[in-house]
Amino acid sequence: MKKTPFFIALVFASVLLIQPSYAQTSTEVYLFDIELMDGEYTLMNPRNVSDNDGYDNQPSFTADGKGLLFASTRGDQTDILWYDLSTATKRWLSDTEGGEYSPVLMPSGKHISAVRLDPDGLQRLYRYPIKGGKPEVIVPELKIGYYAWYNADVLVSFILGDPATLQKNDISSGISTVLFERPGRSIHKIPNTDHFSFIDQSKGDEWLIKAYNPSTGNATLITETLKGSQDMAWLDSDRILMGKDSKLYIYHTKESTGWIEFHDLKQWGLSEITRLAVHPTGKHLAVVVSGK
Repeated sequence: MKKTPFFIALVFASVLLIQPSYAQTSTEVYLFDIELMDGEYTLMNPRNVSDNDGYDNQPSFTADGKGLLFASTRGDQTDILWYDLSTATKRWLSDTEGGEYSPVLMPSGKHISAVRLDPDGLQRLYRYPIKGGKPEVIVPELKIGYYAWYNADVLVSFILGDPATLQKNDISSGISTVLFERPGRSIHKIPNTDHFSFIDQSKGDEWLIKAYNPSTGNATLITETLKGSQDMAWLDSDRILMGKDSKLYIYHTKESTGWIEFHDLKQWGLSEITRLAVHPTGKHLAVVVSGK
């Protein structure tokens, strides 16, 4: 494995080569309740938590389950928005000249990490104090497209380049290890394990969901993605969610039934599903859909 110098403190979540917000497609973030009934999941109570013209995307729940973070259009750029699940209120957490994407609560619980595209074209990872204060660059040497916290000391990230690479960034040692080439944008810690999942796009149109074991350095195949879809989320340690058009699908890792339709959002007039995020308790689901 190739090792390169790495400097600083940081992350594990999701954004590829970002375009200014005015060039982004109009999207909305919907929040659903999930209920387990007779061994089957049911989706209910949809609400538009972004309810905003422009690009609203890349949702992530806070570890304590109290908030939902996402990038939201304000003026001619995107900023970090915090949605409080108990009060259904929103507040802005950033106000810079750049556009923020893929906000995630850092393991310390004191900062939000986000990829920022500055007016000069630089794309870097920053941290933003929750209680206010000046944001700081936390990965100045790497151009991160997507990222996710593995733990408080290790960041797994999609690094832009030719080709793009999936890297393990050890904060304490300051070393970055290239794991794979041509990864997808969806990177996740697998619930209740020490593994993480990523999408291998090295075989052209055949996109594969794989599980990586940091202890052994081995990646094992889970399944192919839902054809044409690149965004996934773990509903629990055994079930993966993906969406296509207006439908959500579930894949059971311990069964060989393939992708099974879970719910059609067409009944609520929603379509063009992309990014997904599951609440830490599994009781809520955030879904990004086409804006109306």
